[in-house]
Amino acid sequence: MSTLFPAYRESEKPRCPFCGQAFGRPPEVEPRREGDFFKWLCPCGAVGVYDVTGHNLGDALMEAIAFACDDDWDKALDMEADQDYEIRYLDGYHPGDHRVLGGHPAYRSSLAGFVFVKLKCSKSVH
Repeated sequence: MSTLFPAYRESEKPRCPFCGQAFGRPPEVEPRREGDFFKWLCPCGAVGVYDVTGHNLGDALMEAIAFACDDDWDKALDMEADQDYEIRYLDGYHPGDHRVLGGHPAYRSSLAGFVFVKLKCSKSVH
């Protein structure tokens, strides 16, 4: 038996880490430049940003904060983590299968990632 089978047996559809809402597959596009991210707005108000490479999560985080602020970068840059918004990551996303792999963390280490942000204010900007 292959060591990858446990990861696939424990896989599941990707869901918002704030409310559990399932979301669809990001479009299969090659990033043309840094900052080309798929953005997803959850009905709970969380914003998810998908980094195809898994290497630009810092940029993806800033994109998520700005998107949550209706693309107001000045407001986004003035916000502070834990005070103004919460951050959650969805580790182990496998784009080919549109699944989140379970199992040992080594199975998830080189996969693309989602970063999610949810503003703490009661009023949604979208």
